[in-house]
Amino acid sequence: MTTATSQQLTREQAVEMANEILRLEAALKTMKEQLKKYVEEHGDLEIGDTVWKFQESISWDFESNKIKDFMKSLIIDGYTTNPYELVSFSKAKLDKLGLEEQYLTNFAKKKVTARFVNRKA
Repeated sequence: MTTATSQQLTREQAVEMANEILRLEAALKTMKEQLKKYVEEHGDLEIGDTVWKFQESISWDFESNKIKDFMKSLIIDGYTTNPYELVSFSKAKLDKLGLEEQYLTNFAKKKVTARFVNRKA
């Protein structure tokens, strides 16, 4: 495959590159699945200064009736004077409510980021 690093890609080169990326990502996914199974069975795999392992990811799921008490406690116990700064709402959760964008702009500033992704057409 030809890659142009300092010059503009042609459409043909861009299509070729995109197809190669899809192929490599599929191969990488398969390889990671195989490596994951190996590590599940045999434990951490250390290679030089890199280790493949399962790392815990911790999150807290608050019961809805406890959130208000938690916020008050943060203030009372001196952790913060504004516990609302800790709160964020995911787009997926807001979408479930079916809120109009105009409604949300009354309460929040819209933040838009652009991620480079590929999606099925």
